[in-house]
Amino acid sequence: MYTIDKEKAKKILVTELGYPPGTADVFLRDFPPLHDELAEPVNRWLEDRTVQDVSVCGLSMSEVMRTQRYNVLLAAKYMNRLLDPALPPERREKLVASLRKPAVRW
Repeated sequence: MYTIDKEKAKKILVTELGYPPGTADVFLRDFPPLHDELAEPVNRWLEDRTVQDVSVCGLSMSEVMRTQRYNVLLAAKYMNRLLDPALPPERREKLVASLRKPAVRW
């Protein structure tokens, strides 16, 4: 399992993505350890903002980012859930389907 550098992540969220500091703190407070499949793409993004695509359950990180308008960290958080062996198959299928549908933002 990979644990992100929360200080580095907060700096990026606040200075580059425009998160208020308190919102970044809340987002990162319970950020889970990531499965190894997601470690390199997330670490790479934290280093230089390069999006290194990875697929989980036939769903790519770039697809999740595009359809949901998520940054790498948020996409990784949801994709990490797909790798949870305790997640029942029907819930996994529903999560994949929901991540494939374009997000509606008002």
